[in-house]
Amino acid sequence: MIKNIFLKNLLINTVFRTASIANRFIPKNRNKILLYANEGFRDNIMYLFRHMMKNGYDKKYRIICACDDYKLHSANKNPNVHFVSTRKGILHFFTSSAVYYCFGRIPIIPAKGQSAVQMWHGTSFKGFDQTMKKTNSKKKQFYTKVFASSEFFRPIVEKKFACRPDCVYICGHPRTDCFYQSGKRYNLGKHHKVIIWMPTFRKSEQLGYADTNSDNIVPYYKKDELDELDRYVREHDTLLLIKFHPMQDVDLCQLGDYTNLHLYTHRQFSERFDLYELLKQTDALITDYSSVFYDYLLLDKPIAFTEDDEEQYASNRGFAVSNPDEFKPGMRIRTKEDLLQFILDTAEGIDAYKEKRKQINVLSNQYQDGNNCERALRAGNVFL
Repeated sequence: MIKNIFLKNLLINTVFRTASIANRFIPKNRNKILLYANEGFRDNIMYLFRHMMKNGYDKKYRIICACDDYKLHSANKNPNVHFVSTRKGILHFFTSSAVYYCFGRIPIIPAKGQSAVQMWHGTSFKGFDQTMKKTNSKKKQFYTKVFASSEFFRPIVEKKFACRPDCVYICGHPRTDCFYQSGKRYNLGKHHKVIIWMPTFRKSEQLGYADTNSDNIVPYYKKDELDELDRYVREHDTLLLIKFHPMQDVDLCQLGDYTNLHLYTHRQFSERFDLYELLKQTDALITDYSSVFYDYLLLDKPIAFTEDDEEQYASNRGFAVSNPDEFKPGMRIRTKEDLLQFILDTAEGIDAYKEKRKQINVLSNQYQDGNNCERALRAGNVFL
């Protein structure tokens, strides 16, 4: 991943500009699809791929999966599915009739008749990524379709990706389709309630910037205070799972050995769980500015929002919506005592925000039927 914005723009305006011209003249294979994921084969790309395999799209199409962790998929023996590096993925772009992204992009303008679909990895709540602001341009349209989860988010998506209004395509996230299907059931032990806590990243060496100055990787708790939190959830027969963001630096945190408090780096979590299958098993969500809460609304379960560094976050990265407080259909946690109260309420089955969740869900998730993968494929003109 290139962090230097000047270098990125230089490549876009030189090397990839030439590539865009060449792309116009290279014939496309009507039965070839490129799935491009430069931050691991996961999220919407992975769920779309699973849907394609389950429904026999590999019988008709040659599917190229370009990802930075392609070596992890070396066991694949399907002759019509190929996992390759992201660099090789750029070469496959030129001959693919449809290209799908959910992280990053290949900055080559699609040719006439070629589809390039940006599904992204969440409905916008926090402000736009700094790099995106400085490398997007309406003069260079790298997508034929960009997803918005509802009409409300259409202008936000248009601004975020600097795309034309006709490029915005209303579609929910493919990853949420599993909410409407039977799937995995994890053995989490015998607990009265299970809460998952998913903070977004504050500092990321990988991305090269920080959104706040907070050194607490778990809001409200220093490393030597986590025993206290573990004891509290144990007393209320609750399991608390904390999953750190893939971009979050975790070197400050020693995960420790607890009974009812389980902390996971992204890699550790991914080795054990399928996130969206696990979400179905949980009873409540704690988050902050992460877009996961929009998806969790589809499950109609309690949500709480931590606000330990909201003012600092607002002044740095900011928010995509003009009224972020109105988009929080759940308890707002400003202190450690608020957090403990939410855990207690969840344990006792108290849910005071059901109507507010319904309002935001209707506004944010236009489709609530579990058919987003099929809509995504239609966006790229992929049909059986």
